[in-house]
Amino acid sequence: MSAHTSQMDDIRLVAQPSALPVTELFVRLILTDWSLLPMLEQTTATAKRLVEAVVEAGNPQAPAFVTLRLRLRADVLAVEVDDDVPGLPEPQARPGERVGVTPGPGGSRTTWCELPLPGGMNARQVRLPRRQDRRTLVDEPVSGEPVAADPQVLERLLTRLSGWSGSS
Repeated sequence: MSAHTSQMDDIRLVAQPSALPVTELFVRLILTDWSLLPMLEQTTATAKRLVEAVVEAGNPQAPAFVTLRLRLRADVLAVEVDDDVPGLPEPQARPGERVGVTPGPGGSRTTWCELPLPGGMNARQVRLPRRQDRRTLVDEPVSGEPVAADPQVLERLLTRLSGWSGSS
């Protein structure tokens, strides 16, 4: 099996309960982007399970950070969670999954779960979006001054996220 990564996206979250609906949204966005919606339910459940383990084991008064990563490689979609919360047990594999934990520097670790791509596909066959070199849709100012976010857009986004229920 090739370890070549065809595509990867990640998000860094604070390990609090609010990370779970954001996890669900992130998975939906990425799988839509990668045209892998048939994997949405399984991938969402897996990602939420891995992130939730970190949230539950963490200290609510001083929450850790958790990085959720989705990676296409060979014939799998890998769901990876980086954390530095000590003492977390290794996750149990569910049918069709392969799971593991890779230790990192300073007590950190990466918990991973590989899910087979649908229909015998491999990562090179997944229809990926065309991405340009430009990282934002906002024109950067010529003066070098930072671009301020539109307060109305931020307010709508926060209102939507706070009212969103991540029922599964």
